[in-house]
Amino acid sequence: MECGDRASLDRDVLVAAGQALTWQSPFMLGSVLAVPLTRASAATFDHPELVGADRWHDRFGRGFAHQMAIELSIASVTAELVGEAAGPQLAEDAGMLVSAITGLAQLLQDLGGVRRPEECKSMIVADTRRTHDVLLGGLSDQKVSVRRDGAFAVHTVRSVPRRPERCDLDGVRARVGLPWPTQVGDGIGEDLGLARWRATMQAHRHQVWSRLEGRNTLVTELWLRDPAGAAG
Repeated sequence: MECGDRASLDRDVLVAAGQALTWQSPFMLGSVLAVPLTRASAATFDHPELVGADRWHDRFGRGFAHQMAIELSIASVTAELVGEAAGPQLAEDAGMLVSAITGLAQLLQDLGGVRRPEECKSMIVADTRRTHDVLLGGLSDQKVSVRRDGAFAVHTVRSVPRRPERCDLDGVRARVGLPWPTQVGDGIGEDLGLARWRATMQAHRHQVWSRLEGRNTLVTELWLRDPAGAAG
């Protein structure tokens, strides 16, 4: 990371840029707005007039929900057309489309409002555990630990895949914070994993960081703000 005037980058800039890369979407921390340019680079801007988590969430949530509404409309029309033309060989494809539409609808519902911090933290951790399980294709071991760090309760999820030799762990690490239509039961898209919490996490200024430990362990740290345990 570098700064145009050779000045050192402060912590808020680094955090905002890291979160923008994790989510592959704009992320704001205080007055700093970070926008991902590629998988490995982001541009940051200082906009004091944009300060305010609620104001930023309104813009972010509406924009993302609008994009999803467009996708939902396209999927609905496609499913209808496939259903009309479907023979036995297309029945599975039609079922997958219907399930994907259900997942998109659920995502739109989640983006309709921001949940209270106390009611979503455990659900975010649970979704992270399920995200690891599905992206890694099954687990041989998974552990969750919690520690305090200033204003945060840091929940660390460590997962070891059942067959590490068949996993692209670095590719999985990069997908933890992204929407991933995945097979759930008999369909696709029923649970969009951690990405469904993106708007809520942005609004409450939570953070997500993923890394690899050794050759076979995926680690995701959820830095969830906990004012009750804040040191100031």
